[in-house]
Amino acid sequence: MIKRTLILGLLLVALAAGMAACGGGDEAPAAAAAKSSGTSVSAQDNSFSPGTLEVHVGDTVTFTNDGGVDHTVTAASGAKFDSGSLAPGATFKFTAVKAGTVSYVCTFHPGMQGTIEVS
Repeated sequence: MIKRTLILGLLLVALAAGMAACGGGDEAPAAAAAKSSGTSVSAQDNSFSPGTLEVHVGDTVTFTNDGGVDHTVTAASGAKFDSGSLAPGATFKFTAVKAGTVSYVCTFHPGMQGTIEVS
């Protein structure tokens, strides 16, 4: 019985140490990985990657359909643009002209959503 309790205790300590090594900040690891500075977004597997992109006024963002099915990049708020249907391998470019938040979706897959934060 003591041996079982000791093993359980050691497993709990190891689990806690592993969880602490995975992060510990206020932002979840998946959310942190989804936020990026740069000018490229990939559409694939029913998601945009990164999910949130930080750019500056004047930057051009290139969206590439890296998936196996058609997608769109359509403004939901903050700007007006629509890529139309993007076949696999196709690209679409958006240039940020003013500061603010731009939300966009894939009209074929409404669960695909992304955000561009323009400063």
